[in-house]
Amino acid sequence: MKYLIFLTTFLHSFFVSAQQLTKYVDPFLGTGGHGHVYPGAVVPFGMVQLSPDNGDEGWDWCAGYHYSSGAIAGFSHMHLSGTGIGDWCDISVLPLTDTSNIRKEKIKIPFSHADESARPGYYSVALSNQIKCELTANERTGFHRYTFPGKEGWLRFDMGFRINWDQSTNGMLQMVNDSTIVGYRYSTGWAKGQKVYFAARFSSAIKNYFFIDDTAHTAKRADGKLLKLALQFATNKPLLVKVSLSTVSSEKALIELNKNNAQQFNSVSKAAEKLWEKELQKIKINTNNKELATKFYTSVYRTCLAPLISNDADGVYQTHDNKQLKFTKGKNKYTVFSQWDVFRALNPLFTITQTERLPDMINSMLQLYEDNGLLPVWDLSTWETNTMTGYHSIPIIADAILKNIKGFDYNKAYKAMHKSAFQNQRGTPEYIQYGYLPQDKH
Repeated sequence: MKYLIFLTTFLHSFFVSAQQLTKYVDPFLGTGGHGHVYPGAVVPFGMVQLSPDNGDEGWDWCAGYHYSSGAIAGFSHMHLSGTGIGDWCDISVLPLTDTSNIRKEKIKIPFSHADESARPGYYSVALSNQIKCELTANERTGFHRYTFPGKEGWLRFDMGFRINWDQSTNGMLQMVNDSTIVGYRYSTGWAKGQKVYFAARFSSAIKNYFFIDDTAHTAKRADGKLLKLALQFATNKPLLVKVSLSTVSSEKALIELNKNNAQQFNSVSKAAEKLWEKELQKIKINTNNKELATKFYTSVYRTCLAPLISNDADGVYQTHDNKQLKFTKGKNKYTVFSQWDVFRALNPLFTITQTERLPDMINSMLQLYEDNGLLPVWDLSTWETNTMTGYHSIPIIADAILKNIKGFDYNKAYKAMHKSAFQNQRGTPEYIQYGYLPQDKH
């Protein structure tokens, strides 16, 4: 009897680890309070983070979305996860049933959380205008599927959409043919010189279009800080929209888009979920507590949202000061290095869970050293924001070396670490002098 009870308990304790783990991820967990996370569609470390934006501002909307809001102002393709920084929310798309408010700066369409759902790699919401919105993504392309209530519908692409201190400095939108557009958004905020290029293709031909808030335009192209484009479609069947990103040019975004011509929404969503399952299976826990499992695996999910890919598929990337360079020390160059709050736990975890990606991440830090002169403190879109004291790339790289992570040049890393440890700024001289940084010194 004791053996039977033990065996039953033992088998029951594997309640979680023997099952599919993506079902224990709740992308809405943390979207309230001061969580600063988004519920939208993304693959592990992907360049595209396709997620809803409420159009509200304030510290709690740094990720574009907060659970307390009851409206959605668009679905944009780049978001920051877990930071207190209000940048990005680039390339915003909003589906509409008519043009009655289409010229407003922000259009906030009500929704209910009862009509909203999300899982790793997928997000869905039914808006009060009766449009069902579904999102999924791969590394560099966002996929939208809109089911309209009537036979005609509209999309608004907004290059001026912003939150908090982020500001558009220029935007461009251009018609390529009856089903393809390209464009870009330049912006400044916490990070300066931000540039995002895109190309979008639609499953139905564009019936009509017009530009809004442009400062200059021809028949097929317009420019402007607050530039918007209204597109009309026949919507007697779901409208599929593919949006590919590039950090280099709209031409490069179009190349990426063409690579995704054959991709379909459902297959992309399933592939994204498969990638997330692979990540979650790296850590298995034994529990019969579903609430604990959900908290745990949602946290594991969040560890794979930053840093994120910032180069095109051919390795080329563009810096904040307009240099086009090629990353040659690995497959992908990464950005969003919030070093001061990840060196304690996240990066040591990466030495266990991300041994294949970690060399690329460290080589990305070393590339930032080459490009900017020091190892990153808080890199965003190749801009060194220099936030917080310390030089936490050093313990991150040292930890990887001591754990025998290969794939980067140890001697080069030491030179970069040494220079960064003796930088003459950000309180470092006082730290060297006192062994700590007195509050009245910096």
